[in-house]
Amino acid sequence: MKPIPVLLSATCLFLLFAGCSKNEESGRHILKKGLRGKILYSSCATTAVQVLNKDIGTDWTSCQDRKVYEHVIDAIIVNRNGIASQVEFNFNIVEDEQNFRCDMVDCNPPTLATIVITGD
Repeated sequence: MKPIPVLLSATCLFLLFAGCSKNEESGRHILKKGLRGKILYSSCATTAVQVLNKDIGTDWTSCQDRKVYEHVIDAIIVNRNGIASQVEFNFNIVEDEQNFRCDMVDCNPPTLATIVITGD
């Protein structure tokens, strides 16, 4: 076998595998991995998720019970799949996604993030 075709084939394979990113989730670039959280409140205007294992998010006062919670984000959940409030789940924060939200006045947490649920 001639060395030129072997070298070209090896180069093509290297470029193909080098282009595959291991830091993507559902085709979105992962910004933070390995987070655990739970939904505190959900409406058409907001989904307040408390981050349980990292200092991400801000303090947030619930409009319903007036309790103050720490480390809360306003989450756009790409794959919620029926997860109920107060149920803990694992997730990653990914690049922002454009998403329609209703025009309702609500007590949104100030930190907005797009998340992908990765397990229970």
